[in-house]
Amino acid sequence: MYLFSRAVTLRGSPRQVAPWVQKVTAHVNANSPLDVTAWNADVGHPIGTVVWNSVVESQQALAEGVAGLVADDAYHGVLEEAADMVVAPGEDALRSMVHGSPSENSVGSVAMVTTGVSVLERTGDVLTWSVDIAQYAEKVAGTPVSVWTNAFGNMTEMTFISVFESLAALESSNETL
Repeated sequence: MYLFSRAVTLRGSPRQVAPWVQKVTAHVNANSPLDVTAWNADVGHPIGTVVWNSVVESQQALAEGVAGLVADDAYHGVLEEAADMVVAPGEDALRSMVHGSPSENSVGSVAMVTTGVSVLERTGDVLTWSVDIAQYAEKVAGTPVSVWTNAFGNMTEMTFISVFESLAALESSNETL
C-alpha cells in the first residue's frame, strides 16, 4: 500500500484559495479512481501549503489514476484557474506502508506527521524501532499510528502519521505520551 502526496504552496486570500482547493479535489475524486483528501499544512511547511493525499494499492493503480487526469481537459482547466495562486511547482512524495493502516479522514481532522532519517547502515534497526515505537504510542495513547518509508527519494526516511478528530485530541494524546 502506498501514500501519494502532492504539496503545493498557494498565495492569496483563503476566500480564493479554499474554494479552488475544494473544486480541484472534488474534480479528481469525481473523475478518477483516486480517493483524494486535501489538508492544510501548517507547522513545517511554507504558509499557504496544501497537501493532497491518496492511498493506493500499487504504483500501477496510481499511474492509471493519474493517466486519466492527464488526458482530462476539464482537469487542466481547473488547474489553470489557480495559475496566479501557485507560488512554485508542487512537490510529490510516494511512501510505502510499513505498519498500521490508513486513517479515516474527515473534515476538521488534524494529522500529526513526523519524519526522521537514519543512516543507511542502521535502516533495518530503524524499521524495527519505528514499528515498536508506533505500537507503544498506540498502546499508551490509544491512537493509531501508521509508519511509512519513502518509495522514492531519501531511502532512509521514515514517516509516522496519526490522525485526530481535533487539535485538542492531538494535544491530549501528546500529553499522555
